[in-house]
Amino acid sequence: MIKTKSLSMVFLTAVLVVFAISMVSAATFTVSKTSLEFSQPDVQDTFTLTPAGLSSYTITLPTNIKQENDQPIVLSYTGTVDNISLIETITITATSINYDELDIGKTYRGDDIIIKNNANPADFVTIPVSFQRSLCKAGETGSDLSISDINIDNNGAGDDNEWFLLDEIEVEVEVTNENNDDRINDIFVEMFVFDSEGNNVASDLVFSSSGDEEFDLGNIKKDDKESIFFKFKVPADFNDGDYDLVFKTYSDDNEYGEEVLCVISNEESISVERESDEEKHIIVDDIKVSPTIAKCGEMVQVSADVVNIGDEDYEDQVRVTLSIPELKINLEQSIRKDFDQGDSKVVDFDFTIPLETEEKLYTLEFRTYYDYDKDDDTYNIVSDDAFISQLRVEGNCQVEAKSAKITAELDSETPTAMPGKQVIINANLENTGDVETVYTLSVSGNSAWSNLVSIDPQLVTLAPGDSKEINIVLAIDEDASGDNEFTIRASYDDLKTEQKVVLSISGESSAEMGPFVQHLKENWFIYLIIIVNIILIIAIILVIRSMVAPRPM
Repeated sequence: MIKTKSLSMVFLTAVLVVFAISMVSAATFTVSKTSLEFSQPDVQDTFTLTPAGLSSYTITLPTNIKQENDQPIVLSYTGTVDNISLIETITITATSINYDELDIGKTYRGDDIIIKNNANPADFVTIPVSFQRSLCKAGETGSDLSISDINIDNNGAGDDNEWFLLDEIEVEVEVTNENNDDRINDIFVEMFVFDSEGNNVASDLVFSSSGDEEFDLGNIKKDDKESIFFKFKVPADFNDGDYDLVFKTYSDDNEYGEEVLCVISNEESISVERESDEEKHIIVDDIKVSPTIAKCGEMVQVSADVVNIGDEDYEDQVRVTLSIPELKINLEQSIRKDFDQGDSKVVDFDFTIPLETEEKLYTLEFRTYYDYDKDDDTYNIVSDDAFISQLRVEGNCQVEAKSAKITAELDSETPTAMPGKQVIINANLENTGDVETVYTLSVSGNSAWSNLVSIDPQLVTLAPGDSKEINIVLAIDEDASGDNEFTIRASYDDLKTEQKVVLSISGESSAEMGPFVQHLKENWFIYLIIIVNIILIIAIILVIRSMVAPRPM
């Protein structure tokens, strides 16, 4: 019995609570609007109040709706609220609204308007109030222009409506002149990007084309259309989440003006995501090189943003390196702080271009190292790819050129090249460059008709302008004949100088001819003189003999 009575009391209490709540929330009068939404350029709005009988009412207006300058929007009302039994129109006026002090896309709210029955404090109705600045100065107006097409092209890693940080985005906006009679001049197109809180963040985009989030389209002929392209990069510090992309177009010429002709496009829903690949979390962005064309001996200053675009926080230091491999420049800098999602830090490097640098375009390579292990003093993650910039070196450079010259002739000991014999070639190597250089000598192209016996010396160091004689000995094959070619090569660093030499090989080998024939061949002129002299002596003897001989009787 006690339990049953207790349950009955609980049930009765619950019924009374529900009844009391219903009595509080159910008003005996009605209003015609559930909310008042002011939009530029509106300063007034109305609603009707319908009493259940003869009643008096109190209207309490909000005082805490603040503009961006922190000034309140003052509201007032007109209309009869005392002893009324018929429908009354109540006009709410924003007496101090300045829409220029409101951010585009943001909704400004405060307390609600409260209409209370004076006879019963629990008998009341609330009406929310909001203010919003329009994209058009006087609100959307006119029909001679239309935004007929919007095409989004993502040249980065994401899809057209799904962007990753640093994606390159191109948006084509097509505007049509719907007026069949006249050309419309001074047409502008403006882009808005609203985040989840209604803030326009278009000015934060990194535009790569001329202009920014507003472009002058010029004029459009009657019943014609023109397109304009917005090209920008999604900033590395953009928050992930959903965004709305909106465009407006208007004419600013004397005939129209934005207050007369201004059209707003439909919203394009965009989502921005952070990088999930851990090797791409911390990147180098917005690299600035000054000057972009540097002289030899000049100091170059480089700055860049290091940004965590990933979906992880990093507690320890991050290291950033800058290298120019061709100039043997290697620099690094550490960021000693927690590096969480969205964090960024500017790093600066400076270096001097060496005087002997070659004038050309050089590549600057940046890398990031993170997820620091204190115990091993190492980094677990290195950026997947190098972040690239460029620097041109031009002017005031003292390039030290390296070069060589080779000449060659037969040695006097072997004035002719004979089959089966060795031949000595005297090569002269001259350093024609600007710096001391080490040369390595070699011979090629001779294996078909001879063998290399020696090169002396094979390694030569020469100061600029100096020269050195190189002796090359070749053993000529027994069956070699005719003109034969080989190459003398001097190699130094990644360079080489070559000189082609032609040897004429003729005659039989000395071994086959024998020593006597060889002696005759080598001394034929002497034997010719002897023979001539013998002939002359014999002739003289014959003459003398004919002179002394007795004459016949």
